[in-house]
Amino acid sequence: MNKKPDAMVYAIALGALIIMGVVTTAIINVVKNNQSSATDIRAKAGVVNTLKLTGTVDSTDDISGTITVLNVQFADESRSGKPVNYGTWSVTPPQTFSLSTALPGTRISFTVNSDSFNVASKQVVAAQVTILQ
Repeated sequence: MNKKPDAMVYAIALGALIIMGVVTTAIINVVKNNQSSATDIRAKAGVVNTLKLTGTVDSTDDISGTITVLNVQFADESRSGKPVNYGTWSVTPPQTFSLSTALPGTRISFTVNSDSFNVASKQVVAAQVTILQ
């Protein structure tokens, strides 16, 4: 009187479990890949020459080889949202840059070496300095 389940029932159940496992794995992989595609700010900050800033030359110091820059803010390509004035910074340009070209009142753009970006003292070593017109 007890009927044994047919082997076909077991085969269909096994097939359904395998298909569910494949679909679940595919969903997990899609979600995992979407989360890792977001830019990690720590990775971006560790890359040299990624931050570009702009400002107005206040003065140059030939002895220390620095430029005092007023109204420093991130350039359009290095920020999102509205520009924020970060005040006055001391910028050490590369040796290939001539300090005599940075006259007071001149707008400059400088690319920052992230490992030299000292927020506490507002000092930075620039990899590149460009005079803006």
